[in-house]
Amino acid sequence: MIEEKDGLMNRLMNSELIKIIVIMGVANMAMAILQPVLPLYLTSIGVNPSLIGLMLAVSMVGMVFGESTGGWLADKVGLKIPLSVGTFFSAPLVLCFVFTRDIPSIFLIFFFWGIVRAAIFGPARGYIGNAATLSNKATLIAIYMTTQSIARSLGSLASGFVADNRGYNWDFYISVGLSILAGMVVIIGLRKIPLWKPSIKSTPVIRASQSDPGKPGVDYRLFIVQCIIVALFLLGAGVNSFLPLVATEVVGVTATEVGVIYTITGVVNTVLLIPLGRLADRKDKRTLMVAGILLSAIALVGIGYAKSYPLLILFSVIGSLSFAMYTPAAVALLSNTVPAYWQSTAMGIYGAAEDIGIILGSGAGGFVWNARGPTAVYLMGGAACVAGAIICLAFIRGKVVKKGLI
Repeated sequence: MIEEKDGLMNRLMNSELIKIIVIMGVANMAMAILQPVLPLYLTSIGVNPSLIGLMLAVSMVGMVFGESTGGWLADKVGLKIPLSVGTFFSAPLVLCFVFTRDIPSIFLIFFFWGIVRAAIFGPARGYIGNAATLSNKATLIAIYMTTQSIARSLGSLASGFVADNRGYNWDFYISVGLSILAGMVVIIGLRKIPLWKPSIKSTPVIRASQSDPGKPGVDYRLFIVQCIIVALFLLGAGVNSFLPLVATEVVGVTATEVGVIYTITGVVNTVLLIPLGRLADRKDKRTLMVAGILLSAIALVGIGYAKSYPLLILFSVIGSLSFAMYTPAAVALLSNTVPAYWQSTAMGIYGAAEDIGIILGSGAGGFVWNARGPTAVYLMGGAACVAGAIICLAFIRGKVVKKGLI
């Protein structure tokens, strides 16, 4: 009887995991279908490029608040609340873009859309962190990341086609429809998860409440170190937002050839995530993290000095390899070192640290570009990665929280 119950629980867990991945895929597609056309749409209604850059930065600032708050809500009131907010509430905010021409109003839309759309990321990662075992956590995270990468690619691919054939407004309408669809999957597909009560059925340890005197505490020092490391790593990603400018202004290639670089790196990332996730489950995660960070430093310095298109492709591929090597190992290690009752909160704050790194890289990169040129921008990103690798070697030991709360 107990074995039958355990088998049923496993089937339910697998079903819920699939639904979480589907929800995140549809929601990410809703975001991705807007990403390529938003700057073009804003230009078409008379917004100048400098304001567009500020609007995108404001959206990222909103995401910092949204990721941390969404993870905290999932741990406190339940998984379905932030997932519902991140899907259903995104729809009216996206629709506001169609009917708004006022610049201050558009800034407000970007800020609140950033908060709302980011609310889903921490809860999803936290659920996966609790659902996975120590032996397959990085693999499961890599599978999740791969499916989301595919969803974003499909959304981006459809984006231009829709805009060219139906106009920009239809991209917004489709995004609204996808957000509502994701929300419906939350309500219907996750009906076995209570609305207000935190409940993750993947491990028996979830039954331990926060009032349990035997529960482990959070090692905030280790957690903060992990957030600093990922911020430094993704500062490089923020720096690499200048890749199109390097490609066109320094190397001298066309916009089409820039698109080819992004396509190649996207394919490399998608293909390598799962194998490197499996490797992270079998080997020391810290080793893979350090290797990934150092590869990113090599890639950034290489792009900074690249003077030919083949070299630009080569170092961009190395950068994609570094992301696939670092991220599953780092997220799995983070999950392994925080207790189950704090998983979603940790993932949300960690995601906010990722956003801060990107903001710092892209923001500081613009000033450095104007003052010192493109090579200095990429040297700055490489130096940040080297600093992250040193901190990782000095402070990360990869200990696992005791009492089976993972």
